[in-house]
Parts: sequence; structure tokens; C-alpha cells
Amino acid sequence: MKCTLSLLLLGVPLLSTPVLTQESRLVVVISIDQFRYDYLTRFNHALSKGGFAYLLENGANFTNAHYEHGETSTGPGHAVLLSGTYADRNGIVQNNWYDRQKKRSVYCMEDETATIIGAEGEGRSPALFVGSTFGDELRIGTGFQAKVVSISFKDRAAIPMGGKFANAAYWLVDSSFASSSYYMSELPEWVEEFNSSGIVRSYLGRTWRKALPEHYYRGLSPDDAPYERDDHGLGRAFPHPIRGNDPPGMTASYYEALRISPFGNELLFAFAREALLHERLGQRTTADLLCIGFSSYDYAGHTFGPHSHEVLDLTVRTDSLLAELLAFLDAHVGLARCVIVLSSDHGVAPFPEYLLAERADADAGRISVASVQTICETALNNRFGTDKSMEPIIERVQGRNIHLDLDVLAERGLSPAVVAQTLADSLLAREEIAYAFTFTRLLSESPESSLERRIRNSFYPRRSGHVVFGLKPFYLLDSKGTGHGSPYAYDAHVPLILLGPGIRPGRYATKASPADIAPTLSALLGVEFPAQHTGRVLREALAAEPGMSQGGSTR
Repeated sequence: MKCTLSLLLLGVPLLSTPVLTQESRLVVVISIDQFRYDYLTRFNHALSKGGFAYLLENGANFTNAHYEHGETSTGPGHAVLLSGTYADRNGIVQNNWYDRQKKRSVYCMEDETATIIGAEGEGRSPALFVGSTFGDELRIGTGFQAKVVSISFKDRAAIPMGGKFANAAYWLVDSSFASSSYYMSELPEWVEEFNSSGIVRSYLGRTWRKALPEHYYRGLSPDDAPYERDDHGLGRAFPHPIRGNDPPGMTASYYEALRISPFGNELLFAFAREALLHERLGQRTTADLLCIGFSSYDYAGHTFGPHSHEVLDLTVRTDSLLAELLAFLDAHVGLARCVIVLSSDHGVAPFPEYLLAERADADAGRISVASVQTICETALNNRFGTDKSMEPIIERVQGRNIHLDLDVLAERGLSPAVVAQTLADSLLAREEIAYAFTFTRLLSESPESSLERRIRNSFYPRRSGHVVFGLKPFYLLDSKGTGHGSPYAYDAHVPLILLGPGIRPGRYATKASPADIAPTLSALLGVEFPAQHTGRVLREALAAEPGMSQGGSTR
């Protein structure tokens, strides 16, 4: 399959109107949740020629693509992918953050004015996202004739990729794909038919077995490692029954087991095919956008870790699905009319216990949120004489953010800046803590290092803590499983592959970021850049220099 059909009139001014041509076309953005770049290299021996390998051989592969923010998690990562901005501009600082006005934790996609369509649950929308996405600008630039459809298991993946003007965002709620009243008043007939088809129930009682002979799994962590999680009736070792905890049935535990398994990705792929066909994406008079967020890696990675038999097996099966997707696009749209983007929202840390099993003195481990709070309270008591009879100075520790109670500080005549610095100093005295930045430093000083710049990129004053801290590499702020959320390479280094007309194939070692995807797509299709983008146009991968006379800079 050769992508030979030109998608744009190269050399014309950026914002002329190349989005309206005689040939329809489709942009497909594939985000694989918790997919580290090194899965493409470590597992290369097990991959076919039609999936990942096809993209690597025929596309532009940016081998040095890192997120330039500190909070590498699902909501913030997907908010970057098609906005070209980080949380300092788009406001999605965490999956959940503490709202000091509401005095409670806020979910990144919550919306009390919206309702779930097609299922039960709390309202969801992009209301808390600030700015625009590539899809928004594509819709605006075509007089809202272009279609933007975004799907995932997670609302915090589907919604931020789709943007504020998407035609639809869908995510899985128990056994049904659902949406929000923000997008629609009722589900389309094809979605209702998919939900009533019984496909979600069809995996009950299936077994996840290894797809390859045993020798492919050598050199990985033990299949029954004691630090792996045994959740939802799956067990720690192959084969994994998909039934949920006893008694088996259509329960919340079964739905979680399905999400963890590769069958979750199969289900999402089946839904994506229906979306493409019924919405006629890529078969109309404008460019369309389809966003697909595969989520099973994240669930499996937290459970089994990045060096597990399960993650290798999931990669092999996803490779096959990707080959099917490319063939499906070629059959129904024409691959020569498609621009394909593959990336991820974040990576994942190895289990500390995996490293400690190799060397008992390895610099790795875990620290609990409770111990962090104890460190901070002890420091405050020593410095300011607090005791249990007083209202606490710390209002909330949410993830790696410490929020101060400003009313209490005012009553006691304490400076927020001084208190924050006291907390930062106390944390830095702990061996496991690598950094602790106060709000005054993040607001007023130029970053002194790339690490500080990344933390600043995740800092949004009204939503971030008064102190933002982080652990040393290979330490986790968790008590079970493994996780992500750090600025380190194992969490930040992800694939960034572009394929299609106007893209120059090759292997590029230049520094890049997922924040570069949106402005590159805008330049390629002649669409206005997202409103606050900071990412650059990946010029080196464009087959010809797009006109820049009306669209601003490439940075």
C-alpha cells in the first residue's frame, strides 16, 4: 500500500481553503493508553509486518518524542495530543484535582450541567478544558461540515481528543458505549444497535491465552510474579479467565476483567469500525477526524507491569488489530486518503520489586501519601507550633500536590509563601523525594532546568497545589501495582508516528513531543492552529514546506 494521493496543495498560504477538495479524506489519531516507546523495540521480534512495522517502515517515526510535562497521566496526556498545549494553558492538571473553592476533588471531565446519554452516571464534557483542539479548528474551518468522532473506553481520553466542537465522543460505561448531553440528546441508532448486539456479554467465560510459543516470552519478569496484582478473577499467570470475581456474571468485576484483557481492545476496534461506516467518515466532501483511544494497555500495565508476559502478549494482539485497522481503512476509505497518527498519553514505571529482585540494594521503592502528610505536619509543628487543637494548615494532599488552607493561614497571620517553602524544604530532606517546588517559584522564576520546566508546564495556579513534589526515579507513590505520573523517560517517552500523503517517511531522532501533533496536522491540512498551541510543526517530516504566511510561527 503506497500513499500516493496528495492531500493538499503544497506551497499555497496556510489558511487558503485546502480542506474543501474534490477528494474526501480522513485523519485517524490512534492513542494507545500507557504505551511506552520501548515496546516497539523490546517486542520487535514478536511483531508482524502489517501493523506497527508497517507504520515504522512507511511513516515518519520520531524516536525521541517525550511529554514535556510533569503529570504523565491519562487526562493531561490526552488533553495535550490534539491541542498542542500543556496544563499550564489547557488547565487539565491531573485526572482529579482539588478545587479549593468547592472544597472537594474535581474530575477532569466532570460537568454538573450535562447528563450521560445511553447509560447511568455523572455528567461529562470538555467544560474544564481551556482552549481548542485540531478537531475544533477543523470543524470551524469547514463551517462545521467536517465530522469529528472520538472513542475510547475512558471519557478522559475520548473527550479531550475530540474537543469542544466534536460531533460525538463515546466511551464505555459497564456494558454500553455512552455519550453526553453536551454532544447529543440521544444515541444514534447504530450505537443503540451495537449496544444491544450482545458483543460486550460475548466475552464472558472467554480465556486469555498466550498468542505465541513460550520462547517469545523469555527475558521478561516471571509470569506469576508476587508483586503483580490478582484482580477480578484473572489470576497473576496465564491463562486468564474473563469472568470477574465469583460468582461470575455480568458484574462490574467482569467489565473490569474485560478492560484489562486484549478483548477490550477488540471490542473498541469493533465499535470504531461501526463509527467509521455509519458516520461515513472520510467518504464525504470534507476532511474528517476519527480519534481512537485503546485503553486496555493501561489497565493491564497497572496490573502486570511493563516487563510482563501480559504486556508482550497484548502488544502482539494490538499489532494484529492495527494491521486490521489499516486494511479496513484501505478498503473503505483508501489508505492513500488517510493521515494516520499513532502516539500515547504516557508510559509506565517498572515495579520497584522487579528491580529489587535483581539487586536488593537497588534505589527503588514506594512511599505512601500518608507518610508525605506526616512529614509535612511534623515540619509545620516544628516551625509554627501547630497542634491537634488548631485547624490544619494543609487542606488537602492530592497526588503530588499539597494545598494550603488560606483561611487558616490568614487567621494565624502566616505567609503562604513561607509555609509553602517550609513544606518544600521538609520534603527535600526525605531520601525518596527528588523535587519540591513552591507556587511562588513556579509562578515567578525562569525554569532553572528541564525538570522544572516540565513541572511548570503542568502548573495551573487555580487548580495546582501550593507545593508540587515528586519522587526519585523508580519510586512510586502507590501501595499496589505500578503506576505513572512522573516526568521521567519511562513515563514520558512515547511513540510519535505519522503516515500518509504529505508525510516524508523516515526515522527522526530530533527532539519532539506529542504537543507537536496538532500544529503539524494543522499545517498539513491548512487548518488554523489550536488557539494556545506551544508545540512545533514537525517540518522535517513534511514532504514539502507548507505555506506559513497566514498561520503564525511553527513553534
